[in-house]
Amino acid sequence: MNKFRIALGATALVVVAVAIGACSKEKSAQPETTIQQSAESRDYTLAEMAEAMSWEERKAFFENQPIKDYTSVCEKVLNDCNLTWKAQGSSYSIQWRWLKPNGECDNVLYGICSGRKSDTTFRCENARGFIEDDKFVIVPTTTENGFTADGYLAVGGTVAMENDTIVITEGIYAAYYDEDLGRYVAVAVDFETIH
Repeated sequence: MNKFRIALGATALVVVAVAIGACSKEKSAQPETTIQQSAESRDYTLAEMAEAMSWEERKAFFENQPIKDYTSVCEKVLNDCNLTWKAQGSSYSIQWRWLKPNGECDNVLYGICSGRKSDTTFRCENARGFIEDDKFVIVPTTTENGFTADGYLAVGGTVAMENDTIVITEGIYAAYYDEDLGRYVAVAVDFETIH
């Protein structure tokens, strides 16, 4: 009986070795393909975004702005509102594009160009807004957001959130990275209120 088990085990090992050898040959025979993104759909890093601009498009903005990191405020909001955050905060519709000096929105580069508080007549919300520790925390509710590939939100000018008293202050803000989700999920920005 023991000889039969040993023979059966040896046969199984030979079959496994042949299968592994066949798979590795098949894998090495496959050509490697490289996927390249077009420039229009490319996710820029902050440095690439600055490099893509001319001086007229506010390239100097990137050289003169310090990066503001309020990610601890984002973490506080996300932890406080873990399961009930949808029921709290205000809804906003934000255009996640770079604000050009002429007030228009750039179709390629990211940031915040404009925003509007959602109400019953305007229901295209894509973000929630929370005020915490004198910061305005923005949590995108869709996959679209204004973050660069390396996790920054560049706000090229003051952005008044229509129908609200919040005016986002220009600057470069670090976004909060959620390790469980593997992506940037929120950003806290400076703001002023208007009455």
